[in-house]
Amino acid sequence: MVDSASFNVEYAAHRSSRREFKSSVTGNIPRHLLYALFAIQGLSAAFFLGDLWSEVLGLRRTPLPFEVQEYIQISASIGLLAGFLTTSHVLAKSFQNVTQLRRQVDVVSGNYQTHLDALFTDWDLSPSEQAVTLYVMKGFSNAEVAGFRGTSASTVKTQLNAVYRKSGCANRQQLISYLVEELLSGVAVG
Repeated sequence: MVDSASFNVEYAAHRSSRREFKSSVTGNIPRHLLYALFAIQGLSAAFFLGDLWSEVLGLRRTPLPFEVQEYIQISASIGLLAGFLTTSHVLAKSFQNVTQLRRQVDVVSGNYQTHLDALFTDWDLSPSEQAVTLYVMKGFSNAEVAGFRGTSASTVKTQLNAVYRKSGCANRQQLISYLVEELLSGVAVG
């Protein structure tokens, strides 16, 4: 049986994460402002297209005064530019979110090794450093890792120090915590 208090907390967390996702796509631009910019961009495009085709097809019988037409063109140009900039911003945020979601799907679907390989590539780890990192992540001591790899414990310690430096982690616990967090970051709670 589900406790109603815990259900409410989980539901609130779910709603909050959905709001965070929506705001991360728009980059904290209020939705009504996006709709307004979209409408302005549409009206601006309609003005330019209507003006062009009314002249081409000879539909306009009385021309607008030059000053009025100039103000409308300036306003429409500003509207199109604002729409373009907003669209570019939202598109860039969407690409970032898609990349993050793909990474999370890879982790959740069991492709953690693929994610680790990408992380190790970002850190520029050598194959030996990668192997040592995996053994450490599994909880083995430096002496045990040295035994598995057929090297000395001091070699393993040197390789681990290189891993710490390249990853930005200060010690073994921080490295393991970071790698576990990376694994769990793809798992949705609630």
